[in-house]
Amino acid sequence: MINVTELLSGFAERLQFEDLDEATIEQTRMYIADYIASVYAGCKINGAFNRAVLSIIEEMDCGKGATVLAGGKKLSAEHAAFMNAVYAHGADMDDGNRKARGHISAHVMSAVFALAETMEVTWKEVIVAVIVGYEIYNRIAAAIQPDLVHRGFHSTGTAGTVACAAACAKLMGLDAKGIYNAMAFGAVQASGLLIVTESGQACKPINPANAARAGIVSAKLAQKGIVGPVNPLESEKGWFHAMGDHLKEEAITDGLSSEYTINECYLKPYPSCRHTHCGLEAGIKIRDRILKDGRRINDIRKVNVYIYDDAIQIAGQILFPQTVDEAKFSIQYSLAVALLSGNFTLDDLEPQITEDRKKLIEMIELFSDSRMEDTSAGIRGARAEVSFADGAVYSETVFLPKGESANPFTWEDMRLKMEACMSGILQKDQINETLDRIRMLSFEKQFTSICEVVA
Repeated sequence: MINVTELLSGFAERLQFEDLDEATIEQTRMYIADYIASVYAGCKINGAFNRAVLSIIEEMDCGKGATVLAGGKKLSAEHAAFMNAVYAHGADMDDGNRKARGHISAHVMSAVFALAETMEVTWKEVIVAVIVGYEIYNRIAAAIQPDLVHRGFHSTGTAGTVACAAACAKLMGLDAKGIYNAMAFGAVQASGLLIVTESGQACKPINPANAARAGIVSAKLAQKGIVGPVNPLESEKGWFHAMGDHLKEEAITDGLSSEYTINECYLKPYPSCRHTHCGLEAGIKIRDRILKDGRRINDIRKVNVYIYDDAIQIAGQILFPQTVDEAKFSIQYSLAVALLSGNFTLDDLEPQITEDRKKLIEMIELFSDSRMEDTSAGIRGARAEVSFADGAVYSETVFLPKGESANPFTWEDMRLKMEACMSGILQKDQINETLDRIRMLSFEKQFTSICEVVA
């Protein structure tokens, strides 16, 4: 096995802003906008959990170095990172990577932005640290999937801790040895279980929150010269062996230093688990065709969904969600809403099992179809078939839903997402100004706070 920790810490030390191409820089701007939108969405949706966590954090905190978004409270960097990550993952609107099978900005940006606020650094240095976090998260998580998820681990928390540690160490200006030690401390603290997709979904943000907090602590330990375990990823008692049995080294090495994996991540147009999106999008397309043909949605008699098995296991077990948290993880509920309304929004997360929704949900049957998932071919989708009593069948296949690199967001898509996520907290002109500030942000500027880009 290659020494992955040594390889990645060396990459992190060498990476400079000048190494990044314009497309990657522009993509990073887009992901910053998405992060801010996701934070505000999480503030609106996950209220009870947010309030409980914030009250606990405030009782423990005595620092005033970094800012919590959407409220402006000042906390220590570690606790501000924790809270912003809680918010960023609260509505399941944050970005992700299908190869890594998890989310990135919620922990990496939360950690880097909070730490940067306590330092004297430029936006250039911040962006480089963010890219380091994305690279390390995406590569180590993808290298051990699907074993990681099949063992019940949440890569957002487990790989996220290692990624945040490296990103924060890079921001601090540590050399390869320091970044190596930070990653070692991150690997030791890595945690997060996928049981949060089955029940207690409101607490799912605890995983990226822990990753963000532990990442800052890990980097600070390394900065003080503390030495961590040798071969923290590769050892027989290391991170890879804990997470799985089959390591794909090419996921780590292919394109390292020449291709940046932030460019292959996805953005989410809908506030639900990514496993619901391909079926949801297929349902919207089918609805459009049904109405165009003059038929009625209420005359549907059967809905079959052919989808990959992981989607069924993670988001196919809840038919009639009773809470906002359960609504995020129901393929059946989101598809029924999409067929009836042509969309799935933050408002739909407050589940209302009306008679027409109940009728449709009861018609939906999920079938495991291995053809709907092929990482090498860029496929992770679903086929929906809607049947009528007269024998008419409408079928749509979505191999990759909106927001993937092959089906990307535009800035107009991002504007609409920000409006949906931030309305009720900010006015429309403030939201548009925030987007403009991100697009025009000079990376030569001194970083003061991520809040400086919010109007």
